[in-house]
Amino acid sequence: MNEIFVFIINNQRINKQIEKNYRNLMKRIQIRPDKKYTKFFKNKTILITGGAGSLGSALTKELIQYPVKSIRILDINEHALFQLNRTLKDPRLRLLLGSVLDKDRVEMAGNNADIIIHTAAVKNIEISEFNPIETVDINVTGIINMIKMAIRNKPEIFLNISTDKAAESTTLYGTTKQLSEKLISWAGHHIKYTKFATARFGNIIESRGNVFEIWNDETSQKKPLSITDPAMERYFFHINDAVNFVLRCTTLTSSGEIFVPKMKSYNILDMAKKISKNYKIIGIRQGEKINEVLLTSAEKKMAKEEKDLWIIKPYSPYL
Repeated sequence: MNEIFVFIINNQRINKQIEKNYRNLMKRIQIRPDKKYTKFFKNKTILITGGAGSLGSALTKELIQYPVKSIRILDINEHALFQLNRTLKDPRLRLLLGSVLDKDRVEMAGNNADIIIHTAAVKNIEISEFNPIETVDINVTGIINMIKMAIRNKPEIFLNISTDKAAESTTLYGTTKQLSEKLISWAGHHIKYTKFATARFGNIIESRGNVFEIWNDETSQKKPLSITDPAMERYFFHINDAVNFVLRCTTLTSSGEIFVPKMKSYNILDMAKKISKNYKIIGIRQGEKINEVLLTSAEKKMAKEEKDLWIIKPYSPYL
């Protein structure tokens, strides 16, 4: 049986049992260090922006297992930084409270960094639609600040984390991430001493604010599960898959590419029915699509296809 549906089935019981199964699943997500990365990350100083978030924390927990020199976590969430530090308790961890909009803080965070993984972003569709200026500030101006910092500090690698919503974007969030991808492609083409690239993928099951978290809350309160549209499908994979993909992309990064994993699409209603037959249709949100795509038809034509991913090379005579 598919692992994602096992996850759902294991979360059918309400209240404490759901929370217990979810915690047990999270405990099982232990990625053993891969020997092929040991040499790559040895003695490296790594900066992860938004590093106290779901993906950033998982990346930190994985990277700290390698012989890195230090991992700098830049995040605006004080409590999340505190929790990450309490969990790992590693002297190589550097907790930096600050925003990607603060140029001075970004400059200090990136000083002498070897590898930068940029995960900081406003990601919630509804929040971004109602806060467009702030979303553009963080998702676009923030990455511009990061690129300018990289120009001055010359890290070896800069990997930007994006989303499938950047492909054929219909939301402000997706549009800002599409812009971030284009900025990284530009940087990868013009800045030769740093290797720039983007990792674009779909939804992570264990990330905060996702549909599984909402359904867990609704089930524990004996409420019907919220379904936007019966036909809606989304790409999902586990956070350990996301971490492994990001680590792999750091080793592939070269000149502004977009790396896209081959993910499986799941029908939202089918997944909900594995938890409960009691559900309600609430309608799609502003700009939301019934089906996301991992890459556009134009991108697919020019992408290099490998067994488990596509590599989209940047193309423009004016880059």
